Amino acid sequence: MAVKSRKKSKRKTSNIIELRSGRLIAAIIIVMIAAVVISSLVIANTQRRTPQTVYDFGKPVAQGIDVSEHNGKIDWDTVSENFDFAFIRVGYRGYGNGEICEDEFASQNLKAAQKAGIPTGVYFYSQAVSQEEARDEADFVLDIVKHYDIELPVIMDFEYPTDEEGNRTGRLSDANLSKKESTQIINAFCDRVEENGYISGLYASSGVMYHELNTDDLGDDTVIWTADYNDDVTYEIEYNIWQYSRTGETDGVSSKYVDLNYWYSN
Repeated sequence: MAVKSRKKSKRKTSNIIELRSGRLIAAIIIVMIAAVVISSLVIANTQRRTPQTVYDFGKPVAQGIDVSEHNGKIDWDTVSENFDFAFIRVGYRGYGNGEICEDEFASQNLKAAQKAGIPTGVYFYSQAVSQEEARDEADFVLDIVKHYDIELPVIMDFEYPTDEEGNRTGRLSDANLSKKESTQIINAFCDRVEENGYISGLYASSGVMYHELNTDDLGDDTVIWTADYNDDVTYEIEYNIWQYSRTGETDGVSSKYVDLNYWYSN
């Protein structure tokens, strides 16, 4: 009897050990799965996914210009022979009175660029100090571009005007917005654009993006266009388009200078 009792005890102990081992392995697996899931969420929340292909230029780096009424009359046939894309300003908000105005040459440039067959996007010089104003600006742009074939993004131009001494001035500067507030305003513009079936984008200097915006909180599909007139982009930011010069020269544009840009497909 004693021997049988010991065998049962050993068998019972062995079963308990196996059960505990199984539970331990299961617990380890659950912890590992949870760790993978959490890591994926952290990565997703800390790395902004930029659009891989907005337009296929057939080359890793495309070159383009951006223009406004300040560039005067433009021979778009000539421009289309020399550049891969163009952005056209369609309007602006006054930095003093806050009035929204259409660019004097917006319609003319859009029609001629479309006829010349150059891939075209548009931008709006914003001075929005609230999400409501940003949506108003987006609606203004959308009402214009609905009459044209816009293949490239609709861009919010977010920048601070300066006076003759280089100091910031105007309603956007006076609003003294926080990073969070500025980013929310930009997202309000971009969300409205995307709701209407267009690709949205942000234009700003690399310094503004780095110091005054939470670019990680921008929409995943927001195209980033940065201005930086140095040999390389100064600040470590993500971007799709680099405006590398504001003193470029080219045939077909009547102004002395024109903005030049690189668009990186990858």
